[in-house]
Amino acid sequence: MSFAKLIHSGIIGASGASAQFFPQYIGNRLTGSSFGVPGRDATYDYVIIGGGTAGNVVAARLIEKTNATVAIIEAGSFSELNNGNQSQVPYYCLQYAGLDWQPLIDWGLVANGEPGTNGRRLHYAQGKALGGSSIRNQMYYNRGTKGSYDLWAQEVGDESYAWDNILPFFERSVNFTKPNMEIRAANATANYSIQATQQTSGPLHITYPNYAQPIGSYGPEAFAAAGFPPSPDVISGVLDGYGYFTFTYEPETQLRSSSESAFLSQAIRSNRLTVYQSSLARRVLFNGNRTAVGVEVELQGLSPYVVHANKEVVLSAGPMHSPQLLMLSGIGPKNTLSKYNISTVSNLPGVGQNMHDSCNIGQVSFQMSTPSQSSLLKTSELLQTAETQFISNGSGPLTNVGGDFAAWEKLPSAFRQNFSAATREALDQWPDDWPELELVLGDGPFDPDTGSGEGAGNYYGSIAILLVAATSRGNVSINSSSVHNQPVIHANRLESQADQEVAVAAYRRVLSIVQRLGARVGDFQSPNATVFASDTSLLEWIKAEGVGEIHHGSSTCRMGTVNDTMAVVDSKGRVFGVQGLRVVDSSSFRFTPPGHTQGPTYGHAEKLVQDIINTIQQGR
Repeated sequence: MSFAKLIHSGIIGASGASAQFFPQYIGNRLTGSSFGVPGRDATYDYVIIGGGTAGNVVAARLIEKTNATVAIIEAGSFSELNNGNQSQVPYYCLQYAGLDWQPLIDWGLVANGEPGTNGRRLHYAQGKALGGSSIRNQMYYNRGTKGSYDLWAQEVGDESYAWDNILPFFERSVNFTKPNMEIRAANATANYSIQATQQTSGPLHITYPNYAQPIGSYGPEAFAAAGFPPSPDVISGVLDGYGYFTFTYEPETQLRSSSESAFLSQAIRSNRLTVYQSSLARRVLFNGNRTAVGVEVELQGLSPYVVHANKEVVLSAGPMHSPQLLMLSGIGPKNTLSKYNISTVSNLPGVGQNMHDSCNIGQVSFQMSTPSQSSLLKTSELLQTAETQFISNGSGPLTNVGGDFAAWEKLPSAFRQNFSAATREALDQWPDDWPELELVLGDGPFDPDTGSGEGAGNYYGSIAILLVAATSRGNVSINSSSVHNQPVIHANRLESQADQEVAVAAYRRVLSIVQRLGARVGDFQSPNATVFASDTSLLEWIKAEGVGEIHHGSSTCRMGTVNDTMAVVDSKGRVFGVQGLRVVDSSSFRFTPPGHTQGPTYGHAEKLVQDIINTIQQGR
C-alpha cells in the first residue's frame, strides 16, 4: 500500500487510539464499553468538558490515582479517523493552519480583523478532537523561565507555582529521549542538560527530529557571532541563547506524541473512564446552592441530555471555549449575560478578559546555498523517497515541521535605543530572564521551483519572529446564548506601543543575524530594502504582511486571588462564586510564559489535577 493511501487510511499511528479501538475488545472488555451512549443521561464522580491537552491529563491521573469514575465530553473524535495520518506525521502539521481549516479536527475560529493586522482576519486554530490542540500544534515543547514561574507564584499568592515547586509537575508528564545521532546529521548536534536525561518516567515523549533542517547547522556560528550564548536546552528554566528545539515525538517512529496517545489511550482501558466523543457540551448545570451538578450535552438529531457529576465538573475546553461555556452557564460579566438573557450565577467581570498571547510578526526570508526541506519534497519521486524513509525507520524530511533551531533573547542595548520611556516601563514588568524574542531558523516560505533550475541561490530559508513578552491583551466574548455561535475573539495583536516598537527592533535584530549566516546568498527576499528604509515603513509592512497565525492564547479565565477583581479562578483552579467547578487548561494560566504553551499546559494540568487528588485522598 502506498504512503498516500496510508495517509488517508488511518493505518499508521499504531500507538494512537485507532490501533487501540478498532478491535472489538480492549483486554476483556468490549471496546464500546469505553464510550458513552449518546442521548442517555448518566452519572459519574467527575465530568470533564474537553478531551484535549489538559483534559486527558486530568482524566488519566484521576483514573490512575483514585477510585473515581470519570467522563470526558469531547466535541470532536479521533484525529486518526477524521484526518487520516496527517495529524501524526510531523511534516503535515502546518496543513489547515490558515483559513482553509479542516472542520473535523478544528473549530475554525477566526480572530477579528484589527489595526495590528491591517484588518486581516486570521484563523485561530484550536483542536476539535480527542487530544485537542496537542494533535494540531507544531509539537514544540519548552517550558517557561524560572523567573516567569516565580512571578506567577507571587501574583497568585501561592508558592507552589514557584519554579522549584512547579518543576516536578512538568517532569511527571515527560519521557525524554536523546537525539538519535545514528540517523541525525553529524553537524546537527543538540544540547541537552543532565536534568533532561533524568526525565524518563512520564507517558509523553519528547525528543528531537531524526532529520535536522540543513540551514540549522549554520545557526550556531551566526547566532554566536551576533552575541547569543548556547542554550543548555529549552526545558531547564533558561531560555537565553540558541539551540535545537525538543518536540513531542515518539522517538522510534517519529510520530506525534499527543495527550490522546500518551494519556487517554492508557486511561481508557479502565472501566471507570467513559468518553463521550463527538458530543457538544452546551452549559454547566447548577443546583440552588450554586454547586455544579452536571453538564448539558447535545448530539445532532437527539434531544439534549445530562451527564451528572457527583463531585466536580472540570472545564478544559481551551482559551476560547472555556470562557464561552462559563458565560453560557451564567458565569461572567453580568452586563454581557443580561444582554443575552442568561441568568447570572456568578458575576465575574474577568471571564473572557486578559487574553495573553505571543505575537507572530512574520519572518525575514533569504536565498541560501544549502538545500531546503521543501526542495527535498518537491517532486513525486522525492516525496516517495521521503515516505519510504519515514515508514522504514522514522527518518527523512517528513520528521521535521519546518523549523527546529531557535534562539531567545532580550534585545541588546544597541537595538533598544529608539524605545520610548513608556515602552521601557512596559517591558520592565517582566523578570530579567524573560526573553522578548523567540527566533526560529528554518525552511523558507517560497517554493524552490520558482527559480530557474536548482542550486545555490534557488533555495530559501527564514528566521521567524515571535514576540514572547507581548504587552497587548485581547478578549473573548459571546454574541448569543447558543453554543453554536462561535466565541467572538479580539486578539488585539500589536495594539500596544511597546509591541510595535519591539516588533520593529526585532526585524532589525534578525537582519543582523541573517547577514552572518554562512549559507545566505544573494539578496533578501522579504522584506526588501525599501521596507527597511524607515521604522514607519517597516511597521506598516509588519502589520500588512508580517503578522500571522499564532495559537498561544491563555488567561481568559485568569488565575488570581480573591481580591483580584479580574480573576476567575483561585490557585487551585476553582471558579470564584460557585462550588464544584474548576477550570484546568491554558485559560486559567496567570499569563502565557515565554515560548509555546504546550509544555506549560501539561505542567499546569498535572499541578491542578494533583490538587483534586489531594482533596479526594483527604476525604473532603
